[in-house]
Amino acid sequence: MHYCMIYVNKIYVNPDHVHIFLKYPPKYSLSYIAKKIKGVSSRILRKEFPHLQEWWGDHLWAPSCFHGSVGQGWDVVEKYIREQDKYEYNRKK
Repeated sequence: MHYCMIYVNKIYVNPDHVHIFLKYPPKYSLSYIAKKIKGVSSRILRKEFPHLQEWWGDHLWAPSCFHGSVGQGWDVVEKYIREQDKYEYNRKK
């Protein structure tokens, strides 16, 4: 069995995007990890919910994504994401 040593620390899901915070060894690039996450999750969701394909078309995920790294500023990023979630909640009212 192959272990990549990539750990998901936290996931925040918003209606139109997802924040995933990972701990990973430097031998993997963020673009490689994002590609793997998108590929595996797309296969699983297409298998589990084939009736939703009419909404997805040929691509479940957008081809682009934002990658960033956080050193010791994790608390600032976490607060930003929590506030974004409140904005999403309030925007629906």
